[in-house]
Amino acid sequence: MNFLDYLASNSQQIIFLTQAHFLVVLIAVGLGSLISVVLGLAVSTGEPDPRRFSLDWFATGVREGSLVFTAALLTVPSLALFALFLPITGLGVTTAIIVLTIYTLYTVLRNTVAGLTTVDRAVLESAKGLGYGRLRRLLTIQLPLAWPVILNGIRVTTLISISIAVVGAVVQGPGLGILLLNGISRIGAANSFYQVLAGTLLCLVVAAVFELFFAIVQRLTIPRGIRV
Repeated sequence: MNFLDYLASNSQQIIFLTQAHFLVVLIAVGLGSLISVVLGLAVSTGEPDPRRFSLDWFATGVREGSLVFTAALLTVPSLALFALFLPITGLGVTTAIIVLTIYTLYTVLRNTVAGLTTVDRAVLESAKGLGYGRLRRLLTIQLPLAWPVILNGIRVTTLISISIAVVGAVVQGPGLGILLLNGISRIGAANSFYQVLAGTLLCLVVAAVFELFFAIVQRLTIPRGIRV
């Protein structure tokens, strides 16, 4: 049996695992991005040098603390984090989604904060002079201008999550990790190499689909003049 024969004879399983891999990454990135963007908006400081004990001063502290905490979580090896959640959430999809969501937080939060805090102060001051309140400035000026940076962070964390989702197979998570883990555990047996090769190539296919998706979203939501 050659590689094409293997794909043909196992097409239903391969398609199912590819769809599951795509969906688990989509769900985790969606949840992580929502949490990170909302948190980034909540702690975005309105003043570059906030007064001590002011609202902006506390927001700045929460922002920096959140970045440090999520960065620390990102340094935990994925296999260890999956194992740490086993006693709490058990084997299966729930553990895989929770761990993947955790790994999406830092990149999106960092890009959200960077995008919101680097908006030209002169633009914000002009809007303030026109009577725009803090919330209105945040949602109608800062967020649209920061969106290209935020979207790029979501794109990067999606590509990272595709590879981390493979590790989820050790806790019976869904996706192509099952194919790769089975192939590696049976290395040297019949079709084991084809399993690893199919899992690897299909991870690239999933990444290509997400890249196409983000290219479309970028074109539809970002004016040409501010694309990054």
